[in-house]
Formats: sequence, structure tokens, C-alpha cells
Amino acid sequence: MHANRGEPDETPKVRIYDRALLVLPWLLILGVFVAELVRELASGEELQVGSLLSPAPALAAIRGGRRAVLTVSLAASAAAFYTFASHETLSASQRSTSLSAVLVVSVASVSAANLRERRAAQLTQVQRVAEAAQLAVLRPMPQQVGDLRLAVRYVAAESEARIGGDLYEAVVRPHSTRFIIGDVRGKGLPAIRTAAAVLGTFREAAQYEPTLSRIAIRCSESVARLDRSSVENGQQPPPRSGRQAPPRVADDPAELFVTAIVLEIEGPVLRLVNLGHPAPLLLSGPAVEYVRPAEYVPPLGLAHQLYEDLPAQVHAWRPGDRLLLYTDGIAEARDRNGQFFPLVECVSSLLGTPTGQLPDALLRAVDRHGGQRLKDDAAVLLVEWRGEWPVE
Repeated sequence: MHANRGEPDETPKVRIYDRALLVLPWLLILGVFVAELVRELASGEELQVGSLLSPAPALAAIRGGRRAVLTVSLAASAAAFYTFASHETLSASQRSTSLSAVLVVSVASVSAANLRERRAAQLTQVQRVAEAAQLAVLRPMPQQVGDLRLAVRYVAAESEARIGGDLYEAVVRPHSTRFIIGDVRGKGLPAIRTAAAVLGTFREAAQYEPTLSRIAIRCSESVARLDRSSVENGQQPPPRSGRQAPPRVADDPAELFVTAIVLEIEGPVLRLVNLGHPAPLLLSGPAVEYVRPAEYVPPLGLAHQLYEDLPAQVHAWRPGDRLLLYTDGIAEARDRNGQFFPLVECVSSLLGTPTGQLPDALLRAVDRHGGQRLKDDAAVLLVEWRGEWPVE
């Protein structure tokens, strides 16, 4: 079950627009031919429509590939030669000028289409590298782990990048399964680097540490070490103006952090440590309710500086219950009027949706709410318990 949803489907309006741009140049060329035939058949009628041929190659270059633009350009040039040559009232200089205009636009359009195809190929290569990096950082989760049914989806806010700063992972142990979901402050390569550091630490700590508190503290320490190494290596954010940027302070706790939830599931028992992350939702029968922390804990990068033992929440759930974990891209999605996404109401309407389909349905609802404008990376992790109550 791959993290990324892939590219969104094109809307019908976009497809119609693309087809119109591909057909319009040919309609323009055909129209000029028809107009010339009308001129020849209508005695004494002098129509000068050859100037309409110049936009044809440019229109083709908006969406068409190099070969398509070249074909349109050749057709437009031939039509221009025929049109201007048949106009006896035009002087030689007028004919050559009009024909040159079509040829210049044709050459420019073919060059533009060629450049666009090269850049598209480069973007495709960058996307492949980003996807490879994503697979290295965010490993695909299995759909089934013991009695747990899992469904995970991840969408980067920048569709061209396909990777961002959200993270998740599951580690299976003999009698329990441990999870993490988090959101790195910032975007781009620094966020990916931080996510990789947190996930590497979690994968090792979740296997051997006895408690969630120890796992969270070790992940918090890894974020702090990463921040200190950035300062020691002289990595500073670029100044926003011509003034010299102030030096970063190595012990500044606001520089780098990761909100996260560290979760352990052992049969009917849920244990959670919430480090400044949006509270998950427990879907139990017809009820949808937040699993809010009794005590708020600072995010990774700060928590280990303030706590020696992080408080863990303990909850019971029933067979068939589901736990929905998500990141800020879901919780803070807004519409054009600034209204937050109604998460509880939306999830309540999706209770009948199977576990494997619910994350996709939720992300589609977020897209509709925000007008297809995802402002932040979004990750969704849904866990369903299909086990049975232990027999005493």
C-alpha cells in the first residue's frame, strides 16, 4: 500500500481545454483555405485573411509536442505561401513580410515546444528521484499485521515534488505493534533529512526500548542532534532581504522540531504519547471522538529537554474499532473563507467506508473543502483491530 496517491485526475474542463488547443490551429488553417476559395469564387472579392495563420503555430505550442508543432508550422507556412502568392493586389514586399512573420512564429513555436519537452523530461527525472527518496524514507506499510488492518496514504503539498516532511512507520514486535506518525517543521530537503533521522531512530528504538517514553525521548534527542550539527556545519537559512542574517543560536529550541504521536497497540490496549500532534480519532461503532492527551508534551527536539519520563495515555478499544491518525495537512485545511475542515463530521459520514478506502475518501473530502489547493503535506494512517477479546 503505497504512500502517495499519485497525480490527481484531470477535470473534464481541463481535458476539453487541452483538446481545443490541439484542434484550434488546424481549424484556423482550414478557415484560411476556405476563405481563399471563397475569394477565388467570388469575382472581385479581395479577402486578406493570411495574417490569421501566424497564431496557428503559437497556439499549437501551448500544449502540443515538438512534432505536432512542427507539423502545424509546415502546414501554416504552406498555406501562407499559397495565400500570399495568390493575392495579386499585394506587393512583393508585403508578401515577403507576411510570409516571414509566419515563418518566424513557426520557428519560435517549434523551439518553445522543444524546450518545454526537455524541461518536462527533466521534471520527470526529478520526480523519479523524489519517489525513490520517498520509498527509502517512507517504506510501504503492509495491509495486515496480525489482527490489525492498516491503511496509509501520503500526499505532498507540492505535486511536482511528491515528497515532503510528514512521516510514519510501523514496527512489529512479538506481542505488540508500535507506530509513529509525525510532521516536520518546514519543507524541502531539510524536512526530508529530519524525517529520515527520526524514522531511523524510531525503527531501532521501537525494537528494543521497553516503553514509549524511551522511544520518544530517543527520537527527540535525534532531532536535537540534527539541529546542532546543522549549526556546527554553518547551515543557516538565507536572509529575506539584503541585510545580513543573524547567526543561529545552537540551543535555540524553536529552530527544528517534529510534532508526533508514538503509539503501541497490544490487543485491546492502546498506548499513546502525543508530542504536540493533532489528537487522533477513535472510530467505535457510530461514535467518533478525539483521543486527547491528558497532558500536552512538547514536540520532538524539545521533549527530552523538559521530561525524563513522558506521560503515556492508555485506552481500551473493541474488536472492529478503528484509530485514525493524521497530520496538519488534514487538521488545518481551510476553504476559501478560512473555515477549517470539519474533520469529525466528515469522518462520521464515512463510517461505512471500508478501512482500505477510507483514507482516500477522506483526502478527496479535504480536496473538495480546500478547492483542490492542498496547502500542507497530508498523511493519514488508519488502524483497525480485527481481533477478539482475550479469554480469561
